[in-house]
Amino acid sequence: MAARDAPTGTEGPEVDAGFEFAFDNEAFSDKVLRIEVVSSRYDATQFGADVGSRKRRREEAEGDNGEGMGTPVLRVKTMYVSSAILASKSPFFFKLFSNGMKESGQSQASIRITDSDENSFMELLRFMYSGKLTQTADPTLLVNILMAADKFEVVSCMKLCGQRLITMPMTLESAVLCLDLPSSVSNAADLEEAAKQYLAGKYKEFLSTKFQDELMRIPLAGIVAILSRYDLGVASDVAVYDFMLRWAFWQYPNSEERYKILSSRLLPLVPLMRVKNGVKEGVAPDCVFGIYLMRERCSKLLLSKTEYFQKFSFMGHVFCLSAHYNMDSYNCFGLLLEMLEDKGPVRGTIDCSFQIKTRPSLEFVTMYKCTYTDSRKDVECRDLFGVPWSEFIADDSPFFIDDILNLQVHMKMAQKPL
Repeated sequence: MAARDAPTGTEGPEVDAGFEFAFDNEAFSDKVLRIEVVSSRYDATQFGADVGSRKRRREEAEGDNGEGMGTPVLRVKTMYVSSAILASKSPFFFKLFSNGMKESGQSQASIRITDSDENSFMELLRFMYSGKLTQTADPTLLVNILMAADKFEVVSCMKLCGQRLITMPMTLESAVLCLDLPSSVSNAADLEEAAKQYLAGKYKEFLSTKFQDELMRIPLAGIVAILSRYDLGVASDVAVYDFMLRWAFWQYPNSEERYKILSSRLLPLVPLMRVKNGVKEGVAPDCVFGIYLMRERCSKLLLSKTEYFQKFSFMGHVFCLSAHYNMDSYNCFGLLLEMLEDKGPVRGTIDCSFQIKTRPSLEFVTMYKCTYTDSRKDVECRDLFGVPWSEFIADDSPFFIDDILNLQVHMKMAQKPL
């Protein structure tokens, strides 16, 4: 390696670097490393914090050589280091020790870390001297060392941590951390997949009451991993939806952020707007089509006037449900159910009802009934709730539960005798 070239960090994991004797030893050191420890923005024990916060913390710590502005320092550590040893293992330290220190004769360098990263950083420093990891029984600590190695660009340590982690049983904390591994980790994809499998297996029965408190603290990536591998059944749709709402309200107090997460990341994983068909011998066919609308989305009907929902089919007919802001004698909320495709006459009629879940009973109440016949293709209820729009959309409206309007259309075939 040329004297002025930064290390590439592509070497394989060492078995023994042979410099353990020099660790924090003044006789074999030419610099003093001043380590400022500041409080973590998020409690490290609260693994339910948004995993993205760990990335932000890493990025913020790297700015200005880790010296943040206005953050109170909890404690300061100093240790003797060999700039040659650290610079040979880490481009980060190569740049740190080369940044004017040689010309000015400065003998002390400063970095800033969070208290939650303190143990992993010290273990990383020991690795750079010895090539060994002494604390590898705890997978969570191993993941933290891996992240510290990524931040300080110690590729050999990253490789060794990754190799050990892939063969170790995961814990909840380590699995959550593995969902946020940087792309620079060579086997990040394998570790992320292993974490997803672990979470899906651990919470296979995630609707069980014994897991609810624990699940509320798991970040978005973990919940997505669980839901994406869950074999949803018709009977559990509503329970899964209720779980998602509870989790979203726990994790995202801001309604706009919560709506964005629900609509873009979670709802697509669960077929909530699903036709639940039931056909049993001796029982008339029926189906339930569920719609869940955020309050903010309902408010937008003032401008758009109409909101169309997913099409569904029943007994050979294709239907489309839409919500409307109607300006009749007073402004109100209405529903229109249209028959888009008619594949011939039906032997009988179709009884249809519009239902809404209300407070405080939290049960579905029928608000409107009608009957489809061969001559009737559309059914409309221009004022579903019988109240003005202002009362329907109000904060104390009984029709919204946790800012969600729960609607369903129940259709049942009334067959004619042969």
